[in-house]
Amino acid sequence: MIAFIAILIVGSVAIYLAYKSKSNDTEIIVGQKTEVRKIGERIQEVLDTEKSEKKVEREHRGIISEANKLVQTNRLKQAEKKYLAIIMKDHKNASAYMGLGNIYLEQSEFEGAAEAFKKVTELDPTNDTALNNLGMALMQVHKYDEAVTAYEHSVALDTKVAHRYINLALAAEKAGDIKRQVGALEHAVDIDGDNVGYLNALANAAISIEDKSSAKKALTKLVEIDPNNLDAQRKLARLDEK
Repeated sequence: MIAFIAILIVGSVAIYLAYKSKSNDTEIIVGQKTEVRKIGERIQEVLDTEKSEKKVEREHRGIISEANKLVQTNRLKQAEKKYLAIIMKDHKNASAYMGLGNIYLEQSEFEGAAEAFKKVTELDPTNDTALNNLGMALMQVHKYDEAVTAYEHSVALDTKVAHRYINLALAAEKAGDIKRQVGALEHAVDIDGDNVGYLNALANAAISIEDKSSAKKALTKLVEIDPNNLDAQRKLARLDEK
């Protein structure tokens, strides 16, 4: 489109000069007309190219839509073939890689899923869902540090999804970074403060690194939610004794 606008501007100037010229010099007039014709032909070439590209884009969107419907009806092999067919023609089609990654994740083909989601994030670094899914795939192949990085990028793009912070916490725990685990769990609790599972996980992780403040907050909230939670009461009492 930019190329077309540039050609159009140059063409307009040339046409203007052609009409503006009062010269009787036949060669100049012929040259101007030739230049105008060439510019017109170039404009048409650009228009034809854009039209062709848009047609291909529509065709690809249609095939991806068909593949998505196949996924919904659990015809994963057929869907996979369609996504791969698009990728063979268009190596930068993020939607096709995303669909392929989801299929591989569903089929527990985690290495393939990781590769597909990595490609999506390269093409679209703002795709927080692809980053989260990438973290899930990396966790399954025990690449915990890489999973932490993927999850961190995901939550940075969308800070309001509690379960993604839980994913980050799990990856951080596997990577041996308990302090980062505690931080992720605190974010999850900030979003969903009445989730007993989140609060328990935060309390236990905080206790393991002797983060008394975070542990007490989590345990106090647990007791507020469930006054009969004897485990939380005992842990809170032990913290108060220290």
